[in-house]
Amino acid sequence: MENLVSVIIVNFNNYQYTIECLKSLEKQTYNNFEILLVDNGSKYSLFLKLKEKLDQFNNYLKIILIRSNKNLYFGAGNNKAIKMANGEYICLLNNDVIVEKTFIEKMVNFLEKHLDAGMITPKIKFYEDKRFLWNAGAFINFKTTKIVENRGFLEYDPKNQKYNKIEIIDFAPGTAVFVNKKVIDKIGLMDEIFFMYHEDPDWNLRAQMQGYKSYYVPTTTVYHNVPIDIKKRGSLFTYYFFKRNSQIIIWKYAKLREILIFYFWFSYINIYDTLYYTVRRHKKLQIILFKSIWHGFRIGIKRRTNRSCRKYLLNDYYFAKLIQNL
Repeated sequence: MENLVSVIIVNFNNYQYTIECLKSLEKQTYNNFEILLVDNGSKYSLFLKLKEKLDQFNNYLKIILIRSNKNLYFGAGNNKAIKMANGEYICLLNNDVIVEKTFIEKMVNFLEKHLDAGMITPKIKFYEDKRFLWNAGAFINFKTTKIVENRGFLEYDPKNQKYNKIEIIDFAPGTAVFVNKKVIDKIGLMDEIFFMYHEDPDWNLRAQMQGYKSYYVPTTTVYHNVPIDIKKRGSLFTYYFFKRNSQIIIWKYAKLREILIFYFWFSYINIYDTLYYTVRRHKKLQIILFKSIWHGFRIGIKRRTNRSCRKYLLNDYYFAKLIQNL
């Protein structure tokens, strides 16, 4: 008998993407799975439209709709569903992802044969133009300010011939990740201090500290429905959390030498940004830059010494809501 899989999807004001994702899950060759759909504080009118659209799946999919009255962001939104999941395997799936019909089957087959696997991810391509790769395994470099790297990003792969080897990677991105529930029971839920971005490398690294491995499994492909033009994806929200959260990751896991190298380049880039924003009189960007540096530094120090950051959560939550609308 097939083991139960719990597929977790978080929706925020984008029910159209979510419906397309669910349509691709309708066609799975694997039959025993449930879907926990978290509406993460969407506008109520959009939530009602989502609820109405779900009726079309009543005969094909088992969907558990979970409504949050506020946006819990990525980590807490997924954690809310993980606590309610019944599956032996957990799949976190972005709502803007379209999956191949063999997706669940191939991922489960791999986990059942590789007991050392902590978290695994498939090949990921752009949905907008399926000739281009979005991710072919994710890696971490503590000596750069970027920290995380999507291998193969924007590489041309029209015939699906690149990166077709199963291999160990630094982390399986939360865009499409499978994990055995026993691993989560051992390492705990996602760290909600991140809000958005870098929760996935953190989660993977915690699993690796317990002896598990992260794998890239390109036996199936999924498609990420994000703009292929990088200029269309920038936002103040992303800018803030990447600068904030890269510091938290560094302080949690890097060696002292790596921290010093990171902050050398981090300082160089931020001095340049500060001068540029001053000349251009971008006061909002100056404030966001300074807050990202300070918030990431203080939280990182506390996380390195295993101290609680609960008192920072509320302040950062309201600041996140403020810049999300800028």
